[in-house]
Amino acid sequence: MSARRWSERAVGATVFPVWAWKEHRGYASFRRELERTQYWERARLEELQQQRLRDLVRHADAHCPFYRERFRRAGVECGAGADVRGWERVPALTKRDIQDHRKELAAADYPAKARIGNQTGGSTGSPLQFLVDRRRMATRMASTHRHNRWAGMRPGDWVAQLWGARLDEVPTAGWWAWCRQHALHRLLFFNTARISAADWESYLATLRQHRPRFLLAYARSAAALAEYVLAQGITDIRFEAIIATAEVLLPEHRQQIEAAFGGKVFNRYGCREVSVIASECGEHDGLHVNAEALLVEIVPAEGVPAPWGKVLITDLLNRSMPLIRYEVGDVSRWAEGECRCGRRLPRLAAVEGRTTDFLELPDGGSVSGPVLTLVFADMPNVRQVQFVQRGKGEVRLRVIPGPGFDEAARQQMRARLRPYLRDAVALRIEEVSRLASEASGKYRFVVHESAEEGRG
Repeated sequence: MSARRWSERAVGATVFPVWAWKEHRGYASFRRELERTQYWERARLEELQQQRLRDLVRHADAHCPFYRERFRRAGVECGAGADVRGWERVPALTKRDIQDHRKELAAADYPAKARIGNQTGGSTGSPLQFLVDRRRMATRMASTHRHNRWAGMRPGDWVAQLWGARLDEVPTAGWWAWCRQHALHRLLFFNTARISAADWESYLATLRQHRPRFLLAYARSAAALAEYVLAQGITDIRFEAIIATAEVLLPEHRQQIEAAFGGKVFNRYGCREVSVIASECGEHDGLHVNAEALLVEIVPAEGVPAPWGKVLITDLLNRSMPLIRYEVGDVSRWAEGECRCGRRLPRLAAVEGRTTDFLELPDGGSVSGPVLTLVFADMPNVRQVQFVQRGKGEVRLRVIPGPGFDEAARQQMRARLRPYLRDAVALRIEEVSRLASEASGKYRFVVHESAEEGRG
């Protein structure tokens, strides 16, 4: 075993467990549970989901005014020892609901010190803030590590991360941050919000220095790096596995990434609100749902042909702000049959509607859509945004305004965008009452003028 591999194993077996015990109580026990339950018979797994669903609904009914009223109107019944009845009548929870009723959604009995705030811009450009239990953060991490393990990745392994959201960046400045980076997180974070050939060369130099064995990336960012590597004839950047997430993984992108880096691509579906939703295993035959923590539904939607439907997710383990039948804005369908890996977790065949466009800049660079949604995430007077690009020098920012949206808010938006767009792009902000959706029912964050005109 090489010194590097020995170091990775040592960190995973000693440093990481101690840190997890101190900072994320409940991680180890839930991680052990996940190793058992993934092979349970489907009926037993569904029984576990129903038990956790009953507990969640009772909690939400007792402590969340929003759900108490919603359940009453829907006629939901959840008696002792019974399944939840009337579940299909509960309206989907939308991002707008969370924006408008954040206080009523938060559990009144939950102590502030036991929960933390989080936020997302979302692939639909609709910013929102939400709450997560501290204990739920531990189980989220355990779920992620279970799914990472299917790709061969363990705590302690060096990982390169091509990412757009700076909220996920691990600080590396200072000696203590350097120690934490090298003795615990082992994450090389590369910002792909704005990328150019010079950025790729800088990233490649860092990859050659550290030689991480795994790559975790926005699907399109991984494909962009792969395209650059292949075009330049670079053959010394290799990964044992690549986890592609945050965007739709197109078949041609999978082939391109594997050709460039040698390792297999593992597709993953997730969102910041509930963390990992589903992932591929080594069979690459659909995405196994994180069913012990999430109840995923696929329900019919107008304009979406069966068996496709819109995705609703219930987080079974988050009590501080329950997300029940949360409409994430994606379209999917179930996979048929059992996976050859032996896991009995339900599988999604594919997910549509997560492709994120980039804004193209006059200097040849580009700006990632997910990053720009986070730019406005904490502005309550901004409901939803969409960029429309005509050529590389002109961008219209469509805004569905919230209460208090005024000229000061416009100037604040311009100021926040300036580090990304600079003065090379003419930006026009226009207020609208609604944004046109795609055939899938999702909003596109970036619309190129020619594509929009083509839909007529």
